[in-house]
Amino acid sequence: MTIDTSDGTPAASPDRPAAPKTTPKKTLRPRNRKAQIITEAREQFGRSGYHNVSMEGIASAVGITAGALYRHFPNKQELLAQAMLDGSSSILAILDEVDRTDSKVVFTALVRYGLDNNFRSLLFDQEARNLTPERRTEARAGVREVTSRVAAALRHERPDLSVPDSVVLGWALTSIAFSPARHRTTLPRKRFEALLARLFDVVRTAPALPEEPAAQPQPTSNFSHTSRRESLMGAAITLFDQRGYRSVTMDDIGSAAGVPSSSIYTHFGSKAEVLQAILARGNETLRLGLVQALRNADSREDAIARVVHSYTNSVISPDSAIAILIEETANLPEEAQASTHIAQREYIDEWVHLLGNETADARATVLATISMINDLTRVRLESRQCAIEDLAVRILATQTV
Repeated sequence: MTIDTSDGTPAASPDRPAAPKTTPKKTLRPRNRKAQIITEAREQFGRSGYHNVSMEGIASAVGITAGALYRHFPNKQELLAQAMLDGSSSILAILDEVDRTDSKVVFTALVRYGLDNNFRSLLFDQEARNLTPERRTEARAGVREVTSRVAAALRHERPDLSVPDSVVLGWALTSIAFSPARHRTTLPRKRFEALLARLFDVVRTAPALPEEPAAQPQPTSNFSHTSRRESLMGAAITLFDQRGYRSVTMDDIGSAAGVPSSSIYTHFGSKAEVLQAILARGNETLRLGLVQALRNADSREDAIARVVHSYTNSVISPDSAIAILIEETANLPEEAQASTHIAQREYIDEWVHLLGNETADARATVLATISMINDLTRVRLESRQCAIEDLAVRILATQTV
């Protein structure tokens, strides 16, 4: 994904009973054991990422042995697939029970499901790269079906809405509905639901979204970096984004960059150093983009639009380091993680300050907006950049003073 929308507060985890001092008597296996495993796996994958979760850790959290876990799921890859499919199927089951023609009812059902289950649906899209092609297609189809339900309800209420616009709005509302699971706030639940309902009204009533300008042919260049360090970083960004940090070796990076293995460690002492340099680059790109946007703005509204445009441009750039910020930060050493999160929180603080309304509601709105931009660009809707930015500006305007 992109910038981490967490405020750094550790997620609350349910208390687990202490292990008994004596071996308990043998009891019957719970009928819902498989469901318990999937629920725990979904939480851990959403919180820590696929490569930072182990089968042993999931088994321990559920209170079973790793061997017992493998009797249910042959490997972690299959467990990830089931976690993704279970998430979408359980949401669809909820939506089957509500009025499909009422977009507010559908949206409210998503919000309540997300709050009840700490569900991070769209965060799983990036993890789909770890599945087989067949499972990836199946898992993504489930998420698309959820957003399609939202889009269909919108079209029923607004016959004037084009199908492409309804798709964008459907994804936007789904992302906003699940945004509370991406960060920690101090908002009470009822207040959070009321805030999200206001954001829903903004998106639902959005006029026809702006069309994209005619695509201009992009110039091609045969030039490359003379700096081997830059070549290595560029190759690493591409590989980390495609395959994930844990699946890439230093030799992979050197090979992609055309740098001999013997020379890689002249520029970076380890793969972690490469990642740290990329994340520092990403945070600096965001900061400089924001500074430039504010420098050229002539009003608060203009400044908000420029900052949104700067962020969206950074996200969709083919060689952007921004796309690594949320997926791979957990792979840094603790000290480096802390400094990265501080930089990201400071960037979010700038957005909140720009609204002139430094309240918990405003912060939650900013985080929902950034999550929406992240999600819509990641699911191949970056071709609707103008539409995404228009929605973001409209949402943020609800908190300006």
